[in-house]
Amino acid sequence: MVQSVIVYSEIIPTILAIFGLYFIITGVLDEKRNFLAIGLLLFLLAIVVPFIILTNMI
Repeated sequence: MVQSVIVYSEIIPTILAIFGLYFIITGVLDEKRNFLAIGLLLFLLAIVVPFIILTNMI
């Protein structure tokens, strides 16, 4: 149980946030709105997903 909580609360949000920041920066610098939108979506998912998954696990 503890190992799965760490994956959902630490690892997955970190990966989503890193990819989100990458897409946000790429979208702003290259003026690509699609990348910017994907980056914002990934970053918001990194914020929300742990709460959704962990509340269902408890």
